[in-house]
Amino acid sequence: MTQQERATARRDEIVRAAAAEFDEVGYAAASLSSIAARLNRTKGAMSYHFSSKGALAHEVAQYHFLQWDGVNAAIREDGYTGLDATIILSFAVAARFRDDVLVRAGMRLQHDAGLHDVELPPPFEWWIKMTRTMLEEAHQLGQIGADVDLDVAAEVLVEAFIGIQEVAHRITLAQDIHERVERYWLMLLPGLGVTNGPELVARLSAEAAAR
Repeated sequence: MTQQERATARRDEIVRAAAAEFDEVGYAAASLSSIAARLNRTKGAMSYHFSSKGALAHEVAQYHFLQWDGVNAAIREDGYTGLDATIILSFAVAARFRDDVLVRAGMRLQHDAGLHDVELPPPFEWWIKMTRTMLEEAHQLGQIGADVDLDVAAEVLVEAFIGIQEVAHRITLAQDIHERVERYWLMLLPGLGVTNGPELVARLSAEAAAR
């Protein structure tokens, strides 16, 4: 392993340790010392890579946001469009939230009111915009009702989905989040003018689980 590869691996290790700390205790309670302790290193040993807790939070948040375009592209490559793509993406996001501490930490950082020294995108704005774009495609394809207010629908879908993640993590460590996402769509699809909700959810749930 080259020196550059070792430095990259060490940086990634620090970011993952920071994510675990943010996920468990939140930004305000986390410290560089507590993050270093997870790695059995001193705070000074981390300063070469990250000069502050805020820099670490920014890196974790960047990981959270930057991965979704690739996930969405893979879903598109598999032939999903419109509402089907939206539903498959929700299952993919839920699975990563369950399995990847960096995703959970990125979500918690969006909630955290203590981020006074960290420059992050406005909370949830990115998700609402992305959901609005996908709903517009579903509308053009005739997959949702013609009279659906896309702006309102995008906000409600994101608000409810954020709640699913939070509740699932608190109650079951998100182990049942796939089933919770199924219920989410069964409840909300009628409001989007979708009449074959149970069949659609059953099919896409099975396909998402197999991905």
